[in-house]
Amino acid sequence: MFGYEDASRAGPALLEFRPESESVLAETAERRLRNSTYLALRNVTCLAQGEVVVLRGCLPTYYLKQMAQALVAQIDGVAQVVNEVDVISAPTGFARRG
Repeated sequence: MFGYEDASRAGPALLEFRPESESVLAETAERRLRNSTYLALRNVTCLAQGEVVVLRGCLPTYYLKQMAQALVAQIDGVAQVVNEVDVISAPTGFARRG
């Protein structure tokens, strides 16, 4: 798998995550959000730091914030999701001029 190196030559067979694959992991996370049926998730950006993906941006509901986190958490290679998305609801109760 891209981004992983077989470390069997150095000892027992194990997979080691390499930092150069961080950008691939972030791109994969953003692609997953962009392909979601929830259009608002397209406003979320992703930054990978090792196996941790940080979500940033603004969404209109806490439900969408949680959906973004759940979608990214399902990606192979993601050990943790740090959800820094802000929930900014549209103002309500505007007085109408008439």
